[in-house]
Amino acid sequence: MPVLNPDSFNLAGFVPCRMVRVGVDLPEPFARITLLPDDTSLVEFEIPISIEQARQLSLIVAKERAPRPMTTELMQDILASYGMGVSYVALESVIDGNVHAILALSSQDGRTRLFSARPSDAIMLALLQPVPAPILVSPALVAERSEVEGADGAAPVEERNALEPTPSSDSPAPTHPDNPDQDQE
Repeated sequence: MPVLNPDSFNLAGFVPCRMVRVGVDLPEPFARITLLPDDTSLVEFEIPISIEQARQLSLIVAKERAPRPMTTELMQDILASYGMGVSYVALESVIDGNVHAILALSSQDGRTRLFSARPSDAIMLALLQPVPAPILVSPALVAERSEVEGADGAAPVEERNALEPTPSSDSPAPTHPDNPDQDQE
């Protein structure tokens, strides 16, 4: 089900970014996607993802396919068979420590539909396009990351970890991206 009317979603001020790294910083139990705004005067920021998502993303970046389609490859194949593609991915907010993304899909007739998505899934679909779709970050997220940037140009460790998954208020169990039984982002 679409989450927004495309005409009501305002992309003004959203900053184009590129993925510059996917990896694990040991001893953390999860991986991270590192995005860098195209305007390099702004600070990079990271989004935690599961180890499995990092593996899938690494294959996509390397333009390799797994022996059987991964979920995002299957979704891309289904979208393409219906004449649809990703127009853009918009990372819009952080709620309870989790980044929320909008996935914009366009059909051949020019209609665009917006869906709520995990950032990792949306970014993988964007990168699977014949011409990778733009990854856009809201001005609020860019400003938030710029405000926590340290004097040396890097965010302090406690601020860098602000985007890590946090416990849900409904559940005492921690929400970690490497736990497949919980929402990962």
